[in-house]
Amino acid sequence: MNAAKTRCLDIHAHHVGKPVVDRINAEGAQHEVKVVKGDDGATRIAVGGRLTGMPLIPPLNDEAARLKWMDEAGIDVQLLSGWMDLAGYHLPTTAGQWLARAQNEALAEMVGLRPDRYAAAAMVPLQDAAVAADELRHAVQNLGHRAVQIGARVEEEGLDAPQFDAFWTAAQELHVPVIIHPADLAVPPRMRRLFLHILVGNPSETTFAAAALLLGGVFDRFPKLRVLLVHGGGCVPYQFGRIDRGRVTAPPMARGAVKNPLGQYANNLYYDTVLHDDAAFQYLIARVGAGQVALGSDYPFPLRDPNPVKFINKNNKLDESSRRAVCWDTGAGLLGLK
Repeated sequence: MNAAKTRCLDIHAHHVGKPVVDRINAEGAQHEVKVVKGDDGATRIAVGGRLTGMPLIPPLNDEAARLKWMDEAGIDVQLLSGWMDLAGYHLPTTAGQWLARAQNEALAEMVGLRPDRYAAAAMVPLQDAAVAADELRHAVQNLGHRAVQIGARVEEEGLDAPQFDAFWTAAQELHVPVIIHPADLAVPPRMRRLFLHILVGNPSETTFAAAALLLGGVFDRFPKLRVLLVHGGGCVPYQFGRIDRGRVTAPPMARGAVKNPLGQYANNLYYDTVLHDDAAFQYLIARVGAGQVALGSDYPFPLRDPNPVKFINKNNKLDESSRRAVCWDTGAGLLGLK
């Protein structure tokens, strides 16, 4: 097969453009959001008193560098998502909605300039699910967003909590995929050492989120939801049986509301390819099928896959149909792209 003829879609990438930073500088103070310069000269965003875990690295808003990388890596289309450190779930609802709207409008503008290369995922203020639902409807129906990105939890509340059902209702009605991505805020020092909050913490948070959705009965209440788990799904594909075993063996006070064996909800879950490990990727494909796996890069953060198409193409156990599914068909199907 000639891999160059396969179109490739990157479903996991982040962007924080200059319009967002400019708007924070102009209006952010009244919404508890501000740009902060550290003693080291690095620029961070303070959101409700919490600093972003990393500085605003230049590639987050350098479109020329982004397109150059996409061309070199063989990425035809990239889904642009915000930075989960700017989710602001701990902000008052009005401030959270302002921050989400600022990012959503900036992403829509970028997609409007290059609809051939970009699509956008919305941010929503999940501290108030009804407002989050309204923001999602606005982003999809008025701004043209094709997905929504949310955190793995809302402060200390799991995503299966009933108060989030208004959001899940909107996501299902709009038929947009929900991308679950951990945030890097308020992480204790013991987890920051050795970069463990990213290396171990992020996959763990994703696993907690997915297990809560499964065991908490969210897919019973919203059977048409499509949820994409970043970083290869954390531990979910590799501990799916353990999570399902807990469905029937957990103490009664700790059991969830799920009605069926968890395998019945497998098709509600999708995964990206950001695994950095050939054997893990091959297991993921064998476990869930290429139709549930979409190419991702995590651009432009340090732990990104620098060459995700090459990562897929070097896995020679994939047949042509599976390779095409991972590189394009799964992601394009989720986003409703031709």
